[in-house]
Amino acid sequence: MEREPTFFRDLFLDALRVDGRVADVLLELFTKHPEARLKLAQVVAGSIAVPLNVATKDDIKAAVEELKKWTEEKFATKEDLKQFATKEDIKRLEDKMATKEDLKQFATKEDLKQFATKQDLEQLKKWAEGRFVTKEYFDAVIKRLEDRMATKEQIESITISVEDSGREMVQYLLEQRGYKCVAERLRLDADYEFDIYCNAGVLTAVGEAKVRSGGRDVEKTLERIQVLERRRPDKISGKLVPVFYTLVAEPSAVQRAKELKIWLIESKREVVTLEEVLGRT
Repeated sequence: MEREPTFFRDLFLDALRVDGRVADVLLELFTKHPEARLKLAQVVAGSIAVPLNVATKDDIKAAVEELKKWTEEKFATKEDLKQFATKEDIKRLEDKMATKEDLKQFATKEDLKQFATKQDLEQLKKWAEGRFVTKEYFDAVIKRLEDRMATKEQIESITISVEDSGREMVQYLLEQRGYKCVAERLRLDADYEFDIYCNAGVLTAVGEAKVRSGGRDVEKTLERIQVLERRRPDKISGKLVPVFYTLVAEPSAVQRAKELKIWLIESKREVVTLEEVLGRT
């Protein structure tokens, strides 16, 4: 305090800004404690014009009133607080965020660690509610957060790109073997569709496309294809070929695809070939 009086002064003012009760406690200290009251009188006497450099009771009363007025001017009112970030601001951010469920279709647990979650947002909200955060400061924090987030639009863009690549690759590989068809999306209703559907007459390739796949992804795809075969046999011509296209195939996906006879294509190579699925060498 003796070496850096301005530092103590700023620390003191910050304490007043954080909690109005601090001001009440300090005011009571300055007006009731003999030593503090004397020190206050000396400070006031040094800062305002008092005859003979002596503070009277009236001088101290005036100084206290001046301190109250200064306090009222310094501290924020309810009207002032209206400019700060609200729950609606938080809600708008939540609407833009991609959830963990959105990310699971193409990201691993390690990948997910870099994205902001609703839990992170709640922590930010609790932090903001305990402080005076202006909209400008809040927007700056949100901007930094948004720079690290994957939006739903970005996720959909990546997913669509993978599906397009899967359809193109399946169509190309079939045509190389003499099977002519146009690969497309098969949509049966609002909740039931396949990313890849290519009916070449003598065989029909049906399946899914994902950025990253594991054994369970392969199993679920086969289960859905078997449902299609039972419910809509008119969509299947010739030999049914289950197909799964992915950019990254986990070892479990490769193992299950071989066991279940699923045509597994990783990027530009066949991990499980069409001939293996058809039972040919």
